[in-house]
Amino acid sequence: MNKPLASIGIYGGSFDPVHFGHLRTALEVRHQLGLQQLRFIPSADPPHKAGPLASAEDRIGMLEAAIDGSAGLMVDSREIERQSTSYTIDTLADLQQEYPHTELTLVIGMDQFSVFDTWHCWQDLLQKARLAVMERPGEVMSEFAKSLLSSEAGAGITLCPVTQLAISSTKIRNELQQGREIQFLVPFAVRKYIVEKDLYQVLQP
Repeated sequence: MNKPLASIGIYGGSFDPVHFGHLRTALEVRHQLGLQQLRFIPSADPPHKAGPLASAEDRIGMLEAAIDGSAGLMVDSREIERQSTSYTIDTLADLQQEYPHTELTLVIGMDQFSVFDTWHCWQDLLQKARLAVMERPGEVMSEFAKSLLSSEAGAGITLCPVTQLAISSTKIRNELQQGREIQFLVPFAVRKYIVEKDLYQVLQP
């Protein structure tokens, strides 16, 4: 039987690879909202982007290396194990069944919040979980997002100011493609994992 939890944050993505931009913002959101636990949930087949380059096993391995020893953070592999298109609505339904008395908070970036109406069953998502929107300096909110925030549903949406870290998984893969150092873009344990597993080197010309 699962241990009772008051609140769980859900942070999904490809994490291909995970980097300090993911990790620092997740930590800040967890502390701002007082979440008892925050779960990184790597997607198997993300519907909004091209498939990941690293295998599911390696993306999970990098996440586990990144958060090792970090209280309140964990990796949840349910979308990988589902082996189908990673719809967040299905993940929330799974978690609701496992933790029926726990408040769920879906953590997303402002870019995704601005196009939230393109998400599968987006209205139902707002019924199953609160929404935490990571707000970085200088970001612009879409007109749709503004209207959603000012609607009745806006009561379940929280804007969370987070540190601006101009790091992306694409940038890291490009650095590796050019044979450049990725130290300080990712945790040392993740860099070590990438080097030992020779990940992303298939991009070498």
